[in-house]
Amino acid sequence: MKIQEYLEKLIKHLGVEDDFEIVLEETDDRLKIAITVPSSDVALLIGNHGETLEALELLTKLSFKDDFVGKRIMLDVNEYRAALENRLKEKAISMAQLVLETKEAQEMYGLNSYERFLVHSVLAEDESLSGIESVSEDRDEERVLVIKLKEA
Repeated sequence: MKIQEYLEKLIKHLGVEDDFEIVLEETDDRLKIAITVPSSDVALLIGNHGETLEALELLTKLSFKDDFVGKRIMLDVNEYRAALENRLKEKAISMAQLVLETKEAQEMYGLNSYERFLVHSVLAEDESLSGIESVSEDRDEERVLVIKLKEA
């Protein structure tokens, strides 16, 4: 079974009728799957705080890991994750600017590895934040991302 067919059956099983679209975008290191459904069906696929979306992504990853070796499989529904990523990037930049102003480190908790990667990337790419560094640290069985001034 192909990934497109698998997702179509899964989405229909969750109660979404035929009015949806699945677009696959494959690069060297990832497979992005964008699902568009009517707004009345969004909650069925996203769930509370994205829990259903995460579960669907995990099922898809486990089912097709051998077909996409070395690629990160990412699912998004009606650009829910894209909006979350944009808000996270904006928050990281805002926190970095606060660090520049106050000279005090800021910490971000509860981020998964991909979200930490996004923060590290957005801060490294912004030339106006060249005096800032971000590091991930282990604390109490949790990874914490720390945004701080670069040490001289």
